[in-house]
Amino acid sequence: MEVPHDATLLRIFTSVSDRYGNEPLHHAIVTKAREHHPAGATVLRGTVGFGHSGHLRELSHSLINTHLPVIIEIVDAEEKIDSFLPLLDELMESGLVTLEKAKVLQYGRHRASLAERIKNYVDRKLGATPIPVE
Repeated sequence: MEVPHDATLLRIFTSVSDRYGNEPLHHAIVTKAREHHPAGATVLRGTVGFGHSGHLRELSHSLINTHLPVIIEIVDAEEKIDSFLPLLDELMESGLVTLEKAKVLQYGRHRASLAERIKNYVDRKLGATPIPVE
């Protein structure tokens, strides 16, 4: 685990039916964000929700509801998120956007390549000293 660092979480609330040109809005936002190189972006599809109209939208038995909620989350340094907002403004016609301060804990470790792991396994079986892998 790395040391926690401060970041900003950009959360965009929209729906499956919202579009930018001919493509779904959530896809256009993630594509534009990727060009901006944020630390990460995720699209979450909701099964039930309501917005300013108060009308409840939910997944029906037909599995077809074009008004289901979609949330796009993008996390990065505050300056990076702030510089993305004008691009987002060009894409959005309606929806809700929130900005939240976040503390990021990033997990991960370097994993040896498959070839290194096989070599170390064979070396252990044969009694040779394995090559240290970080």
